[in-house]
Amino acid sequence: MILSIIDRQIEFAKITLSHLAFNNALKLYFKKAAPPNRQEIVEIMKKSDLYNVNSDSTFHRRSSTISSWIDWIMELIEE
Repeated sequence: MILSIIDRQIEFAKITLSHLAFNNALKLYFKKAAPPNRQEIVEIMKKSDLYNVNSDSTFHRRSSTISSWIDWIMELIEE
């Protein structure tokens, strides 16, 4: 917490992107030049070997979290 708010946000983004599902979702965002849709994120999650996620409903619910974090990271880049 001794970091400035900007440096802290960068560190949060780094930690977030160290997780395969987030990293691959952001890569797809850049490749498409548009946010990945929910089904694309679900497919990324299924290939990322997530811990203790077994049902499609959980994948779909958690895909919105990945989407929101990716949107936040993109907002950091735009600032």
